[in-house]
Amino acid sequence: MSAAITSIGAVTGFGLGIEVTVGALLEGRTAIRPVTRFPTAGLCSSLASEVPDNVDLLAAAAGFNQHPATDRASQLLLAALADALGQRILEPTRRRGVVLGTTKGALERELSSHERGLLPAEDVLGSPARALAAATGARGPVYTTAAACASSAVALGEALALVEEGGCDEVVVGGTEALHAFVYQGFHALKALSAAPAAPFDVSRNGLSLGEGAAVLIVESVAHARAQGRRPIALIEGFGSAVDGFDQTAPDPSGSGLLAACRRALAHAGVTAHDIDRYHAHGTATVQNDRMEAVVHASLFANRPVPVCAIKGAVGHTLGAAAALDIAVCARTLARKVLPPVVNLRRIDASAFVPAVIGVGQASPGGLALIASAGFGGINTAVILRRPG
Repeated sequence: MSAAITSIGAVTGFGLGIEVTVGALLEGRTAIRPVTRFPTAGLCSSLASEVPDNVDLLAAAAGFNQHPATDRASQLLLAALADALGQRILEPTRRRGVVLGTTKGALERELSSHERGLLPAEDVLGSPARALAAATGARGPVYTTAAACASSAVALGEALALVEEGGCDEVVVGGTEALHAFVYQGFHALKALSAAPAAPFDVSRNGLSLGEGAAVLIVESVAHARAQGRRPIALIEGFGSAVDGFDQTAPDPSGSGLLAACRRALAHAGVTAHDIDRYHAHGTATVQNDRMEAVVHASLFANRPVPVCAIKGAVGHTLGAAAALDIAVCARTLARKVLPPVVNLRRIDASAFVPAVIGVGQASPGGLALIASAGFGGINTAVILRRPG
């Protein structure tokens, strides 16, 4: 059974609004710039995609002043919610749930205590989900999924199950991540950061660029959307997940876990790889990830040149928010019948070759997309989206 995405909002390094981000992507622009929020001296990179602290962003989050957000991750999330809702009004109901994907939540509130050796005083991981539930009047299930860089894809899978099983008429799905020194220094320790803006699949790539941001998707049953007079932006046809357990941080070079997730999503959707018109890659710009995804693409599509898109060269790797942003961008560009390019890609690495979209957006009439996500610990997910007929 399909579920409908009927509202989408986002905030990224390009600013507030999913259409702002999509427009920048289609022009091939990047929001990866020198970091301003904390010092980076002595680290292997000084770049990231930071959300601007502008008046519009703060005003958007402040619109939910009856339940004010006190941490940056929640503020980003509520700004994305404001973009998603527009003029849409959500009355409180027990038939609405919230599922949020994040890896750190409101961790910034507890960092100073952690540095003094104190235990957290509250559930900081669940704090943004509670803020989202309060702002949307969701009185159904409310929970957080933490599955590394696939967190918000898992959140979408949980939302799809709630709708398919009849537990909710609609679910507010979110992904959010704030950028701060603790996370940045961790990726520096892993030697995963690039001194230049990330360039997925490029022959000269040498690592990822971090980013921050949030996305909100309102998912509901097709029947409920129709009854409310809402036209779907995109239909969620299938979801699949798999854990390969290959390594704590490195992907399985064979791509076995991601391939299994893709095949499960295809089976859930009742389609085959031959039906897919675009592959939206995880595309971190690390040597290991890009080569693994090239293997998966070749195995899945039998060398059929299914176009590859990826957005992390534009908005950075936003960790727990990454999959939600991927899905949001894919849904919007499906609706516009256009493929977003892999920003910063100039020459494809022969050892990680994929038929990537290069330069600027390209027209595409195809209406069925596969979105892949891969996280630390061998967590892999795939989502199938269809443009409504």
